[in-house]
Amino acid sequence: MNYKGLLEGLVHLIYPSLCIACQENDPFSDQRLCLPCLQELPFVYNSADSMAALEGKDFFPPGIRYFRSLFYYTKESLVAEMIHRLKYNGQYRIGHYLGHLLSEKMQSEQSWSDYQIVPVPLHAKKRKSRGFNQAEEIAKGLQKGFTIPVRNNLLIRSRNESSQTAKDKWERSRILKESITINHTGQIPKRVLLVDDVITTGSTIAACANLLFEAGTKNLSVASLAVSV
Repeated sequence: MNYKGLLEGLVHLIYPSLCIACQENDPFSDQRLCLPCLQELPFVYNSADSMAALEGKDFFPPGIRYFRSLFYYTKESLVAEMIHRLKYNGQYRIGHYLGHLLSEKMQSEQSWSDYQIVPVPLHAKKRKSRGFNQAEEIAKGLQKGFTIPVRNNLLIRSRNESSQTAKDKWERSRILKESITINHTGQIPKRVLLVDDVITTGSTIAACANLLFEAGTKNLSVASLAVSV
């Protein structure tokens, strides 16, 4: 168990006084971000710009109706630091806040009333180490904005694979196809909003999307906190 992460998460919960991005300034108004970060963070303007960021990645529509990301992602950036604290320092409430912020952007672009939110799954070993699945925490923030169901166990990570970024797209596709399965207990939703933290190569999203389409999902949209550029 990640005791350091749990302790840091507890401290952050009790003393949530600093901006979640820079960790230096007081948050602006009722936000969790300070004014300078709100002005300088690389927000993605809309769904069209989000889709454009997918050019050249393994995941690119076919069949995806809508894709929306909150930030552009680069290594050693404030966005990367926020997501690192979310995933590895136990600061899961960052996911709640940013997920809700993302929902506010998405609500102006289309209706979500008949969708179900499906987080990208995390292997049980990683979940035990972190104490949570970061995609599920983001989903909680989205759910707060949309008030629609979350299906946490629809997709299952049955294999704890290593990072896929160094492998070619065909190898990534093969490994992920063997690593993620679908839980057929209960009805497969026709409209799904698939949620992850960061889209880098897009392989994981592609594997999840293919499974959902094969199981009967007809309308699939995707949301992430960040998309790499």
